[in-house]
Amino acid sequence: MPPALTEERAVQIEPLYAKLPGGRRGVHGLSKDEVAADQRRRLQGAMIVAVDRQGYQKTTAREVCRLAGVSERAFYELFDNKQGCFLASYDTIVERGVERIAAAYRSQGAWQTKLRAAFDAYATEVVSDPKAARLVLVEVLGAGPAAVARLRSTRLIFEQIVSASFSEAPDGVTLPPLIVKGIVCGVERITRQRLLAGGVEELPALADELLAWALSYRSPAATALAATSAAHDEWRAPDRSAARVENDRARILYSAARIAAANGYAHLTPTKIMRAAGVSEATFDDLFQSTEQCFLDALDRLWLEALVCAARASRSSEDRLAGAHRGIVALMQHIASDPVLVRVAFVEIFALGPAGIKRRERLLGQFTELLARSVPRSQRPSDLVAEASVGAIWGIVHYHVTRGATHQLPGLADYATYIVLAPVIGGEAAAKVILAGEEGVCVRAA
Repeated sequence: MPPALTEERAVQIEPLYAKLPGGRRGVHGLSKDEVAADQRRRLQGAMIVAVDRQGYQKTTAREVCRLAGVSERAFYELFDNKQGCFLASYDTIVERGVERIAAAYRSQGAWQTKLRAAFDAYATEVVSDPKAARLVLVEVLGAGPAAVARLRSTRLIFEQIVSASFSEAPDGVTLPPLIVKGIVCGVERITRQRLLAGGVEELPALADELLAWALSYRSPAATALAATSAAHDEWRAPDRSAARVENDRARILYSAARIAAANGYAHLTPTKIMRAAGVSEATFDDLFQSTEQCFLDALDRLWLEALVCAARASRSSEDRLAGAHRGIVALMQHIASDPVLVRVAFVEIFALGPAGIKRRERLLGQFTELLARSVPRSQRPSDLVAEASVGAIWGIVHYHVTRGATHQLPGLADYATYIVLAPVIGGEAAAKVILAGEEGVCVRAA
């Protein structure tokens, strides 16, 4: 694993490491393989610092080389490109972290104690090297499909740890794999929030509340969710091809979103947007300062439409808990029926680097507020539980979107409702709300 890096941000790029003495083996005493291993270690350490400073998108191979004190020729002998170095850095960080977390898990006896030990080890890894954690949990989202695939594989490792721990419980209660995935994604979001905004040092103190949140999903009722999800199989997406045109601003926003969804954010330009929207350059310049601002405003508008759809459905029931279920069903259906929203909110947003990731977190905050308001005040969860639950849902949605399985989202609405309600009313009561919703009956959970 790269050494601990404490280099402060600086305007000029100064090497983090001293170069090896030049010349033949006799000068530095290292073989060719040993030199390559040292250069690889230094380049990975430099990659961690570089992406922490300015994000993956703006980081260049040249900058990494200068930070590492390694020539560009040596860099390309070791890695195909910048992404290759990033992925190797990711793999090194994760390999060492998983090794320590797994060792902590195996060192304990009772299943809950083992799970707590694993989380403590995870928190220690994050707090001890937040720059490395940022690469693994934040910057990985914008480093391309190969990086996202790495993240999915890493999540699977932790899902196996959580699932194995729960399976050791003496009552024999297990969890559906999708709920386990949600738990891992929820903890991931809590960590990512603190990496982005500061305060990651408080992560170890959150262990008890996060563990209680995860344990709240242990109920035999959770296994019945697969059967209720089948009720959504007949759902068909409505046609959203009609243009939503109200004024110049709306035409620009929808045009920008459609172009980004079809061709990628990298190919989005003011000229293309203006041509598609049928507006003048003066009109565009009056409304937006940059292409990035236009794109982010377009995302905000698409997401607002989704939240309005969910809020409207939530208010359609006098029973607040049943309304929460209806709202989640409506949201899942809306996302599944809007391919532009899916592409912009779950894929292209990361092309903006840190700005996109921060906007994504803001959208999740709006979703968190909506869900909190949909639950009776006396039953509302703590901020931490609400944030973790939304992270769980969003992680599940993102997983299906990146696998090309967006059409399955309506069938996952019952799982999403269970994730929201189980921590506040219990698994059995949450299942009753869901079952009543499938039958079209509004009942108040006891």
